[in-house]
Amino acid sequence: MIGGILIAVSLPLPAQPPRPTPPNAKAAGSRAPVIKAEEELVDKVRKAIELGVKYLKSQQRDGNWEGVVLNVLADMEGGVTALATLALLTSGVPPDDPAVAKALDYLRSLPPRKTYVVGLQTMVFAEARQKRDLPLIQRNADWLIRQGVGWQIDERGRVVGGQLRGWSYPAGPSNMADNSNTQYALLGLYAAKQAGAMIDPTVWREIRAFYTRTQRVEGPMSGSWSYATLANIGGMQPSLSMTVAGVCGLYIASMGLDESEQQLDPQTGVAANCGVYSENQALTRGLNWVASHFNFDSPKSSFYNVYGIERLGRLSGERFIGRHDWYREGCQWLITRQEPSGAIVGKGGIDAAPIISTSFALLFLAKGRTPVLISKWAWGDFQFRNGVLIELSLGDSGQVNWNRKHNDVRNIVEFCSRELFDGVPLSWQVYDARRLSFDNDLAPGGRSSKDKILEEVGVLLQSPLLYINGHGRIVGGRGSLSAAQKEILKTYIEEGGFVLAEACCGDPEFAASFKELMQELFPDNTFRRLPPEHAIWSILPGITPLDFPDLEVLERGCRTVCVFSPKPLAGYWEEAKYMPKDSRRPTQRGEKAFCLARNIVAYATGLELPKPKLTRTQVVAKGAETGVTRSHFRAAQLDVGDRPAPDALKNLMAFLRDQARLDVAQTSVVLPPGDEQLFLFKFMYLHGRKPLQLSDLEIETLQANLNSGGLLFVDAACNGMEAWKAFDRSFRDLCNRLYPNHKLVVIESQLPDGREEPLFRMAREAGIDLRTVRCRREKADGSGPEIEMRTYPVLLEGIQVDGRWVVIYSKYDVGCAIEGHKAADCLGHDKESALRIAAAVVLYSLKR
Repeated sequence: MIGGILIAVSLPLPAQPPRPTPPNAKAAGSRAPVIKAEEELVDKVRKAIELGVKYLKSQQRDGNWEGVVLNVLADMEGGVTALATLALLTSGVPPDDPAVAKALDYLRSLPPRKTYVVGLQTMVFAEARQKRDLPLIQRNADWLIRQGVGWQIDERGRVVGGQLRGWSYPAGPSNMADNSNTQYALLGLYAAKQAGAMIDPTVWREIRAFYTRTQRVEGPMSGSWSYATLANIGGMQPSLSMTVAGVCGLYIASMGLDESEQQLDPQTGVAANCGVYSENQALTRGLNWVASHFNFDSPKSSFYNVYGIERLGRLSGERFIGRHDWYREGCQWLITRQEPSGAIVGKGGIDAAPIISTSFALLFLAKGRTPVLISKWAWGDFQFRNGVLIELSLGDSGQVNWNRKHNDVRNIVEFCSRELFDGVPLSWQVYDARRLSFDNDLAPGGRSSKDKILEEVGVLLQSPLLYINGHGRIVGGRGSLSAAQKEILKTYIEEGGFVLAEACCGDPEFAASFKELMQELFPDNTFRRLPPEHAIWSILPGITPLDFPDLEVLERGCRTVCVFSPKPLAGYWEEAKYMPKDSRRPTQRGEKAFCLARNIVAYATGLELPKPKLTRTQVVAKGAETGVTRSHFRAAQLDVGDRPAPDALKNLMAFLRDQARLDVAQTSVVLPPGDEQLFLFKFMYLHGRKPLQLSDLEIETLQANLNSGGLLFVDAACNGMEAWKAFDRSFRDLCNRLYPNHKLVVIESQLPDGREEPLFRMAREAGIDLRTVRCRREKADGSGPEIEMRTYPVLLEGIQVDGRWVVIYSKYDVGCAIEGHKAADCLGHDKESALRIAAAVVLYSLKR
């Protein structure tokens, strides 16, 4: 041991090859180490989908699945084929796949006859997105509207009288409506609307009124629906699947109507009726009933029920239904029921029909797996009653202070999917840490509260953006964030998460308390106006600093970690009508608000897709080490007047400790280049964004340490093209001063004699593949960063003295990436590649 430097170490680091780019995406999200159990579940879900798809294809006969299911569905020609085709399309099988193409041709040949079949057929045509099917989609929508029981429809498809009682089996003996037929009619109608079909707004108003009217509102059944569409018919008992259908019906009717009751002032963004929704009370009752009766098993059809639960979770955005993490638990429930053939099947009735059950299972697994782009933070006063979270910050019209806008995040995600990610399906979720307990587990070997918090941060990191808005105080009042919730938020940001916050309707209480919260979490960082040179303004056209002069940002080192608007924006995001048709030339403030959200998302994600749901990033505890620190490897970071990535070394040491099992000191030392204590450290790190100006004494001190066995690792921080070029020039000048007789050269993977370069060999032996990395580099003309990250051979340069690299340099960012920075204006690596590079250099520095 010399000055706390470890001489030898065993490093069984697992290999981490670069990720392939997914189809239909600009670039894959960067991969960080993930918890093993969660990684296994993600892999199991992927394999289950692949096996299920293979099974369904193997069962197709003559281009359809009719006749495969016997004595289960009577007089439902096309129903099983439509369900199986929808499952295949949702699972990623393209419309031109032979099995799907044949099924589409078969479905096109069927005239509308039965509600279930027509609803599913319409969903298939909408999912396939082929222009030739648009007339059939409109035909089906018109047919479904005419089949509604109880209302009167004119020749133009308008409701002109009567009262909707739901949908039934057309031409049946009683034509009695039921909530199951009604659910599939509504799914078909909404799919038709999304595909461009014309549907009279009165249809959606009547559907919303129907679900509100038929819900039980009194007694222990309050909030529920039964199979029959009249709540009191024959004393029929409520069911979970029909209550799920009722809640989804309220959501879909509201989305189909696409009319806001908020009465927004388009000039100011302030809503006169902020948080007022006609369905508020009915939705709350229904969600609470589902939460208190949650179960995947159903006496009639568990798989039908499971598919409904997925739809409810997706439409509501709720990660939890009650205290159930519905998607994770549902995946575990389904995977255990998959047979070697790929069929996912149950026992008895429709559940025993493998085509139907497998199709429902695939719809749950594939649809629920959609990556989460934005999480919406739930906060405020609450209490639990019978395991159900009850909001206590409700206004007279059922407003919840954190959710005065129900559709803001939904619309932002839809717009960004179209504008940034080529229409790749993306989702959003409500993140509600209030539903979790962070008390220490009492059982022996139980997890500590700190472990639970880190695990939750790992879940939250699947969303690159966290959205926080509302009315009232988020801290310093009733319902203030708990210590655990604050720690989750703080750690999420430290690990690379990005926060978009907005004071709903410009509420001054929320604005002041949110800034208090961030000041408490990050006392060394303060908000400032978003500068006009920031990449958010220029990454995509359509907005200028003059459009939103009040925007504020919080920055930590090289990272912008939060954008905050004290002026109202969410009211525009709430209404889809403000989405600009030409986002390059928005004309009104509402359209520009959507363009601003798009640019913020582009900056925060680096235009990379988020990971699929269930992907949980491993977050390691960072703190002071225990024991005798002289036995630990310790690094020094050079302070040259600017530390743009203060947590980079801390994150790197945590990675080496947990992934490489290297005995490291969690705390690094920051020293100026001329400090005599520098001789105690043989690994020195310099991460810069300003031109380097070192004195002769600092040059001499650095050189003496390097000549006596030290290594200097340097990378250029994210800082825009011109600043990046200036730092690069200054570092090359520094190298000339350090070693005027040695050149800075590219480090090749092979030596001239054919042997492997020791830097690469040592990395390979430790399980690190250093040959290729994912990186965003400059355009060929040097005008700016490339739009997307790509896979390249690693580019490292170095100075070699007496056969040993004494300086290793990456002109593309490493340090900011290790902190989780993803900005699209950054010339640099993704986090996984940056960790591999830095870990390899550390291991090489141990060579003596």
